[in-house]
Amino acid sequence: MKKNILNILLIALISIMVAGGCTEKELGNPLPSTVASFEINTISNQGYAPFDVSFTNLSLNATGYTWDFGNGLTSTEENPTTHYETPGLYNVTLTCGSANELHYNELVKTLVLNAKDPLAGLTQVLYYTTRTAGPAGVFMVVLNDNAPIVQEFEPTEMIRPYGIAVDTGNSKVYVSDYSLGIIYRFDADGKNPLKILDKATPGLETMLSEPEGIVVVQDKVYWGNPGGIYRANLDGTSPELFIDTQGLPPEYPLDLDYDHLTDRLYLVNDMDSYSGGYYSCKVDGSDMQTHLAGIDGTALEVDPENGKAYLVVYAGNGTDIIDRGIYMCNIDGTSCSLIGDFGTKATWGIAIDHERGKLFWGYKMSNGEPDGKIIRSNLDGSQQEDWIININPVALDIGWVKL
Repeated sequence: MKKNILNILLIALISIMVAGGCTEKELGNPLPSTVASFEINTISNQGYAPFDVSFTNLSLNATGYTWDFGNGLTSTEENPTTHYETPGLYNVTLTCGSANELHYNELVKTLVLNAKDPLAGLTQVLYYTTRTAGPAGVFMVVLNDNAPIVQEFEPTEMIRPYGIAVDTGNSKVYVSDYSLGIIYRFDADGKNPLKILDKATPGLETMLSEPEGIVVVQDKVYWGNPGGIYRANLDGTSPELFIDTQGLPPEYPLDLDYDHLTDRLYLVNDMDSYSGGYYSCKVDGSDMQTHLAGIDGTALEVDPENGKAYLVVYAGNGTDIIDRGIYMCNIDGTSCSLIGDFGTKATWGIAIDHERGKLFWGYKMSNGEPDGKIIRSNLDGSQQEDWIININPVALDIGWVKL
């Protein structure tokens, strides 16, 4: 019995010693762990590619940061910004350095970023206008790998529609009529024509005396007219003189295009009654630059991704443009080369199908007869084909729209 009591006391003593030892070891505050964490701070263009995104770092007790954005770019900044050019899913990973080597550190945080496709659910369409003896027309062709099927817009009173522009964001088409001094807006399928601007409206006589080149940039429609570049809201409200050239070139832009990569407007200037030339400026109207002086341009299309511009022009003294025709050059106007012909009458339209790497332009033999055509070629002018025949084409544009 005494032996059992001694054993019990011995076990109790050992338990007290062990318990006392553990308590002494655990005295004081535990070391803080490292936790990687972040969130999206800002994202431009509503998350549609291309866009910029910035991140806010919410990590705890980290000694350094390594970011992998999944787009081929990395950073060691605490709160970085990056750019996504194309749609898709991207794994954004933040790896933190640890302040303490603890087994419960969380050193890596990953977030899946969805760069939305702005063309999802949209159809690529070529739009063009014609000029005939009677009312002129507006037409559309869905671009695919089949032969073109032409569809006509609802008719209007237009007779010389020399400018056309697609608004991809709202699936609308804008057409300017040179003779009547009006601008129409259509649905992308050619229905519901609405006259949004008319020189017959008091106060608009000068703004719309002879509207030609037209382009949509964000929430504005811009058009060329004697005196400079004008603009209005997309519904035609708040029209204003955007760039007053004050009698200096470019006095009358005959066609306009927009470079989304540099946020610049490009234009060709009339030389029939003015000084001609190929120009560009920032979309806020500043930094007007002359790329080619003394040329008579009637249409242009810029290709920002490839750094090229396509000009429909007559010859210009002292330039690389020594004959009339379709020219391809660097976007700054250098290294011009003749790649095609536009017929005996000036054409007012040229457009690019980026999906298939094709160039379209109008070819005219007269100003009113259906003796012209739309030519399609590779972007360098090779493999030309008569794509649509027996028409009198004027303005051209290509855009992605919801039909």
